[in-house]
Amino acid sequence: MKQFLSFSFLVLGLTRAMVGFAEDTTSGGGPAAAGAYAFERTQPEKALILTMERKPWQALAAVCLTPAFLNHEHSTPLLFDDGSEKRDVPIDHETSSLESFGADAAAATAKIATKYWKKAESVFVVDTYEQALWVVPCAALLGCPILVNPTQATLTTLGVKRTVVVGASKPATPEVVRLTDKEGVWKFQLDLLASRGQKCDYIVMTNPHDTDEKPNPNIQWPNQSLAAAPLAAYRRAIVQTGDYTADRQKLHALGGALGKKSDKAKYVFITPALRKVKDASYAVEKFMADAGHKPEFLGMVGCVVALPYYVCDIHTHYKYWDLEVHYVPADTPYATMRTDVDFTRFVKPDLAPGRILADSVLDATLMLTKTFFYRDFMTGGRYAKAAPAGWDKKALLIDGHRLNQPDEGGPPTSATEPFYPSTQIVDAMTKGGLTSEYAVPRDATKDKDPNPSIQDLLQKSGQCGAVQFVAHGDPPFIRVEIGRRGKEAKNFNATGPQVRALTKYDAPTSVYVIGCHTGTVYAPFASNEEYLPTSFVHAGTVAYIAPHTCQAVCFWRYAPKGPAASQSVYFWENALTKGMPVGKALIEAKARAYDEWKDKQYEKDRGKDTDNAAEPDGSTVLLFGDPALVLEKAK
Repeated sequence: MKQFLSFSFLVLGLTRAMVGFAEDTTSGGGPAAAGAYAFERTQPEKALILTMERKPWQALAAVCLTPAFLNHEHSTPLLFDDGSEKRDVPIDHETSSLESFGADAAAATAKIATKYWKKAESVFVVDTYEQALWVVPCAALLGCPILVNPTQATLTTLGVKRTVVVGASKPATPEVVRLTDKEGVWKFQLDLLASRGQKCDYIVMTNPHDTDEKPNPNIQWPNQSLAAAPLAAYRRAIVQTGDYTADRQKLHALGGALGKKSDKAKYVFITPALRKVKDASYAVEKFMADAGHKPEFLGMVGCVVALPYYVCDIHTHYKYWDLEVHYVPADTPYATMRTDVDFTRFVKPDLAPGRILADSVLDATLMLTKTFFYRDFMTGGRYAKAAPAGWDKKALLIDGHRLNQPDEGGPPTSATEPFYPSTQIVDAMTKGGLTSEYAVPRDATKDKDPNPSIQDLLQKSGQCGAVQFVAHGDPPFIRVEIGRRGKEAKNFNATGPQVRALTKYDAPTSVYVIGCHTGTVYAPFASNEEYLPTSFVHAGTVAYIAPHTCQAVCFWRYAPKGPAASQSVYFWENALTKGMPVGKALIEAKARAYDEWKDKQYEKDRGKDTDNAAEPDGSTVLLFGDPALVLEKAK
């Protein structure tokens, strides 16, 4: 039996002078009129996979479905499937096509509204996909429908008394509140929250143009912006949108640049696109702060070309190799509520950022489902059968950095001892309440080595709630040492396709990698399947943390100790012992490690860029996942 909900909500009285609002003179009471608006909604019991084609009107209609599933009263998983990927979704669910609701956005949204609402005295009316993204958190807060060009018959059936309109529609209802632009929607939302004694602390940024009929050819992963709808609805987030698409080739060239010369021409060319994103993030952060709401989380939803990372020009030189790292893609500048810094040095952000990125919108919304309903996948939860038994109590560290060191001119190490900070991380995981295991792969050069193979360890990692790799990295793989040294060294390269094949699907797990380039998203790979971040998400990871660029863990005079090692330990302490959301756990860990090491490294080299190893580690470590995720403990 479906749950039937009936409730009313006292809508905030709005003044005629409110910025961003315009009164429709034909609407009777206008925006100043306040009253009780009744809603009677049938909350879906099962998760829904909504299948659709890559058509703009279908993206628009899909967003309008979101408040029926994710609203202030209840939440039911909603996943979008644009047909770009075929995969099993193990949770109990139903499947419906968007075309079953109607042949266009107006017809589909009308049927959605009348299917899930028996009465809706207040509704939102929009014209475009972008407008729907703006209003979806408001509709979720009120638990009301979003309609496109509604007919009078639909409005009458729902018993609509008030329409909140963004766009050109002119519905004939007793009250009409017209929101003239994006900031008008933001103000409406913040005032709505204030009327309930609540605050907004989350910003979602996305590029709605990744659903265009003829998408920009630079975009690698289209339709990702659809995932912004369930994220904004669930987190009650302000939604910032824009056309931020940059040049893929130049981003890839800068993001993967390792060499003796910087490419200033490409950097100068791409900088305006990055500044556009930075200006947009700052604008919405300031808007919230000025309205008395403290932004704490920044969810970047989309392809890293449609919504590019900020590329920091840090100019760093390592001591052990003749190697320069000039350009570091980072998300922290967008989460920093300042415009007076150049980000050549690491700056602790004011918000906790995270990137929602996946092979497909189905993968992205499945990752969000496992984030929002994290406890349901735990032992005894309603989706527990969809996850490996006991995953929520297990942690694993794979030490892939000890068997053939020091083959790269790095620090002296022993093939019989854990590579730093393996022991410290295992201790942090154990103190955090997990049954934690340290594992070193089987030495492939020794017939009687009793350790498990690296393939077995990768498979096992998919069954754990917390996984740490201490390894090397070269895009596009994690490089794990499996025996000998120097020219005879043997390594296993865990590539994107191997991660997909060797880890168990649908394991709600968090992964942290110490290993250069293991978070790379800018590189001209032959296939999107080669990227490790999206490969881990596809395999079931809900929070993947890794450096985009070369780290300093093994290439400088304090190695293996240093900021890269310290911040990984501090992250697990913050996330598991202190219960901090993963985004905050990471930025606090970065800042603590950076503050500890920056003065030491400058002690002899102050004012120089030699051995400036803390800079890339502060910026380059990225979070793929919802920064507000809390790694809850099993009871």
